[in-house]
Amino acid sequence: MKIRACTLILIALLIALLGLLATHNGRYLALFGDQVRLREWVRSWGAWAPLATVALQMAQVLLAPIPGHVVGLASGYLFGVAWGTFYSVLGTALGSLIAFSLARAYGRPLVERLVPPQTLVRLDAGAQRRALSFFVLVFLLPFLPDDLVCFVAGLTPIPIPALMLAVLAGRPPGILVSCWLGANAAGLSTAQWVVVIAGSALLAVLFLLYGNQLQEWAMSLTERLSQ
Repeated sequence: MKIRACTLILIALLIALLGLLATHNGRYLALFGDQVRLREWVRSWGAWAPLATVALQMAQVLLAPIPGHVVGLASGYLFGVAWGTFYSVLGTALGSLIAFSLARAYGRPLVERLVPPQTLVRLDAGAQRRALSFFVLVFLLPFLPDDLVCFVAGLTPIPIPALMLAVLAGRPPGILVSCWLGANAAGLSTAQWVVVIAGSALLAVLFLLYGNQLQEWAMSLTERLSQ
């Protein structure tokens, strides 16, 4: 229910933003359609633009109002592959560090409020049996609650520096792919955009219809591989 509410709020905010942009004679909409001009505009912000990107990635780890790959796409579009990946990885790492620290400080009562019971049971079992390798795979593989697992990981006796290594081993590949897609979005042809949008829509539908089954399959695969 909370996730649906966040999604509805996000959609409403996006619609409001598009309406606001459209009322300004299309000037800003044209800017967002021109990647080169948009990057020059963002550079004029100085350090604020990278800081905002890092902060947004931190927030999506802790609060999950926006899927991380969406932030990665935007980061790649604005800053290119290298810097976009760096800012996104930095924000994700800092957000994960905060999640680990909160779980250590406030314990299981906090984690039980943040993580759904069924998810917590599966993550608990995997964490106890597989230790650090389990977390690396959860961060690496798709369809898994990689943000929520940060709170569960914080409950384990694994040192936080080791957990941070797991984050840096598992998260960057997915972030790199998102940033690469964002950086090259302006160069896609109409046919390529159709394929990307159709594929994204198909994945979204499959996840809505079979999200639990996909998560169960991915979790089972993670447990097998971590052996």
